[in-house]
Amino acid sequence: ELLGGSPEEGGVYMTPTYGNTLMGLACSRPVSAEEDYTIAYYAPQPRAVVEVVQFNDYNQVVGYGETGRVKLYTMTKEFFVPGFMERDEGERELPYNKYPWDGVSGVRPFRDFASSTTVGVY
Repeated sequence: ELLGGSPEEGGVYMTPTYGNTLMGLACSRPVSAEEDYTIAYYAPQPRAVVEVVQFNDYNQVVGYGETGRVKLYTMTKEFFVPGFMERDEGERELPYNKYPWDGVSGVRPFRDFASSTTVGVY
C-alpha cells in the first residue's frame, strides 16, 4: 500500500509480510474493505511454495477459505526442502492478480502446540 502519496511525491510502499529463513518474505495483497481487511500472504515463488493442508492428512490441500496447517516447499539452486510442516495454521486464499498462486491468511500458531510456541519477531 502507498502511504503519503506516490514514491515520486515522497510516499512509501508498505505491505504486511510473513516469512522465515526457509521461505523468505511473503508479501500481502493490498488490504481493503472489499476483501474485509483480510491480510493474505503469497509466497515468493519460485523460491518458495506454500500449501494449506488438512490437519490429519498433510498430503491433502484444503479448499479455499478452509483452515489447515501451512506446508512449505523451499526450492533454490543451493537448497531444497520438500514439504516442511510449518508451526503455523491459516486459511487458504485464492490467487491474486499480482500473485497468481494460492495464498494464506489468518496465520497463527498451529493449534497442537500453540500454547508452547513463542510468538513474535525473533
